[in-house]
Amino acid sequence: MNQAEELASATKRLRTEISYRKQAEDEVKLKNKEFQQIIAEKDKFFSIIAHDLKSPFNSILGFSELLVEKAREKNYDSMEKHAGFIHQSSKRAMDLLLNLIEWAQSQTGRIIFAPEVFNLGELIDEIVSMHESAAFQKKIQVNKNVPPETYGYADKAMLSTILRNLISNAFKFSYPGGELSVSVIKSTNGLVVDVSDTGIGIPNEIIGKLFQVDQNITTPGTQNEQGTGLGLILCNEFIEQHGGKMGVESELGKGSKFYFNIPNQDAHQEKTAKNLTFVSKGNLK
Repeated sequence: MNQAEELASATKRLRTEISYRKQAEDEVKLKNKEFQQIIAEKDKFFSIIAHDLKSPFNSILGFSELLVEKAREKNYDSMEKHAGFIHQSSKRAMDLLLNLIEWAQSQTGRIIFAPEVFNLGELIDEIVSMHESAAFQKKIQVNKNVPPETYGYADKAMLSTILRNLISNAFKFSYPGGELSVSVIKSTNGLVVDVSDTGIGIPNEIIGKLFQVDQNITTPGTQNEQGTGLGLILCNEFIEQHGGKMGVESELGKGSKFYFNIPNQDAHQEKTAKNLTFVSKGNLK
């Protein structure tokens, strides 16, 4: 190889090395940008949580002081009202803390995804029964449209959290005397679950922000019930862990529908059968 060829080869190697270095630097810059964005979102998220936690606890402290004062005055008529406010604020704080704990566990990998086959109708009955007092107070008719012996294949604890949040929101945003429906539809890919209400609806500009961790979407309910702003984010993350998607349909003044898909028992059995077949063929000599 003559001097010119050696120089050309060295130049090519240098260009290649420079190209690799530039590519590596660009990847580092991209990762740093993504990391900084995640940090910013989490910082904003926790500032929202801190603000949301202060509100119910301030209400509990304020109304409990009034309750003590009214008890001293033996003004029993107003005590029930103040006790009701304390109960409502305590429930909001508990809902927020429960969602926060579950979300934090999901972010740190402490929630283990453990799908199993179970009766979806029975789980829906259990979650709906937890909201009997809300249904009674608002005189809301609850319709459950679940085919008999409907078995899903999902993480039962995660699905309970999803249903609890969606059904709780449906009650919160329903007008007194309205209707709430929980339906399950069997599809070729599994099960589609939807929770619908005839409540206040959601503006289009808000729908796109419902699942963003850095957004504080906490619209009060029809009787000024307060939300946590975290439930739908948690639901969306849990559904994604199942390989599913969440959708929203809403119209102002007419209500909202939240729906998602999960595998059913048949899909699980079919997948298991394919895996067994693959293992069996792999063992053939």
